[in-house]
Amino acid sequence: MKSETQVATVPPSVINRRKPSGGFIAIALSALLAGCSSEAPPLTQQEVFPVKLVTLDEARAGGIKRYPGRVSASDHSELSFRVNGELRELLVKPGDVVEKDAVVARLDERDARTQLENAQSTFKLAESTFERMRISLKRQAISQARFDEAEAEYLSSKARLDFARDQHSYTVLRAPFTGVISQVPVEVYQVVSAGQPIVEVQRPGSIDVSFQMPEQDIRGIQPGRSRSVRDTQQTLAWVTFPERPEKTYPAAYKEHDSNASNGSLSYEVTVTLPEPTDITVLAGMSAAVLIDYGALTQSTQKAWLVPASALSVRDEAPEETIVWRYLRHEDAEHEESGAVEPVSVEPGLKTSAGILVQGALEVGDRIVVAGTQAMQENLRVRPWIKAGGL
Repeated sequence: MKSETQVATVPPSVINRRKPSGGFIAIALSALLAGCSSEAPPLTQQEVFPVKLVTLDEARAGGIKRYPGRVSASDHSELSFRVNGELRELLVKPGDVVEKDAVVARLDERDARTQLENAQSTFKLAESTFERMRISLKRQAISQARFDEAEAEYLSSKARLDFARDQHSYTVLRAPFTGVISQVPVEVYQVVSAGQPIVEVQRPGSIDVSFQMPEQDIRGIQPGRSRSVRDTQQTLAWVTFPERPEKTYPAAYKEHDSNASNGSLSYEVTVTLPEPTDITVLAGMSAAVLIDYGALTQSTQKAWLVPASALSVRDEAPEETIVWRYLRHEDAEHEESGAVEPVSVEPGLKTSAGILVQGALEVGDRIVVAGTQAMQENLRVRPWIKAGGL
């Protein structure tokens, strides 16, 4: 049995509609040839490179030196009892806020109360005797000498009573001012002696940071200059804390010791600053101090503290060290962009915070600190801004 193949027929009108015209084919070929013959613009002419920048501010100007330091309270007091005794109550702990005259600790008062009661009894008896002798003297019933003896006993018993009252009051320890408890080095039921630190309270508002400066650095400080910056509270130092190493807190030079620290050839220097409000800083915590040593020594040398990654050299001038300065285009409409230019610098002292360099730089200049080897003069760039959450 022979199978039959069925072929669908298409009307001539439909075939005519699907067939492209000669004109359409010519236009399409012309556009394709034109696209192949034109050159695409170079990618470098279209791209704006993101660059990481750092701004040169006062904290980076001058002969900046870095020292490790330790925090202490600018205004603090170590509270102690004036008498010996057993610690019965300790009403505070580190971090507590106390008001002026608030009770912070108490000793066992039994012995002091017994002495006070005895002194009160003795005084009452002496007071009564003195009053009787006074009346008797007016009546000339006793001699002046007997009256003098009674008066002396009265004054002596009064003094003993005042002393006993003071001793009893010394069993209670009160805060001398409103502040924050920073240390409590004792425990309840511990026997403490007079003058032994019980509680340390610091007044909020400002903190000190102390550090050791080597002898050779101390020699360069001008005495008149150090007194001047202390009196004017000029900002010559910046403090950083481990919790926020990227942020600096302006500080003022306060003082330096005139005697070397025990067992070393270094001297303690102290700077002071307002207590930070964005982090918790307590006495004894670590910190780092950047100090404008050039300002203290009145040095005319102008130096800048920059990250080591900001320094680079060019192939055509390998002996010259440069940094790349960002130049913002003022006509940028939507997002900030600009170009870079090389600035010749002379590297100096290398510290853990960066490298001191000298060159034609000014406060407010922004320099590239990442990918400097890929920079070219007049290269089009834009500042790189860290995205939130990254």
